[in-house]
Amino acid sequence: MSKPIFIVGDIHGKWDALFLKIKAGDIRDFVLIGVGDLGVGFKLEQQQARQFEYINTFFQSRNIDFIGIRGNHDDPAYFDGRVSMSNFKLIPDYTYMTLNDKRFGFVGGAISIDRRMRKEGISYWKKEPFVLDVAKIERCDVLVTHSSPTWSGPCDKSGISHWCDKDQTLWDECMQERKDHDILIKLCGAQRHYAGHFHLSSVVDLEGCVSIILDELEVKEII
Repeated sequence: MSKPIFIVGDIHGKWDALFLKIKAGDIRDFVLIGVGDLGVGFKLEQQQARQFEYINTFFQSRNIDFIGIRGNHDDPAYFDGRVSMSNFKLIPDYTYMTLNDKRFGFVGGAISIDRRMRKEGISYWKKEPFVLDVAKIERCDVLVTHSSPTWSGPCDKSGISHWCDKDQTLWDECMQERKDHDILIKLCGAQRHYAGHFHLSSVVDLEGCVSIILDELEVKEII
């Protein structure tokens, strides 16, 4: 059975704020996709498990199916398929599924610009970046990633130059990550692309692909 499909920008652990939005609109019976930076992994394992139960219970009460990819502010270990509850799923990179007769592709990950000030394994994870794996790319209609290609979203040092000064390889790594997204989009042939990461709203149409970046907790319907 088809359900409306919505997508939400970076949540950063603010699940109650998202729930308030859903309650305010009294909306239910839909699929909700999270573009990463859900805020997963910042709690002790047992606390994290309890939060997952809490989140799943809310979505279950409204017949909402949540599908989330990893961002840079998520522990990649939780996105190996182990978190697969009735209404709350965290999916591995290069997962593909058909929703409402459209083929969706999902690939998470990105670089944290403030990684030098974070503690590895607690607030930063070495395996957080996006990984381009050409062998796993499949054709799809809609692509969901955390970061974006070079032609969608900001592509200069404005706002991050002070982080680049403290992290000598950061800028080159970020630019390579964006170029790798260029390759991903070209090879998968998606007509729609959704992302988060940059904490802004943006829509760009290039050569038949519409790339949409969502701000924090911004919710849009995928038509």
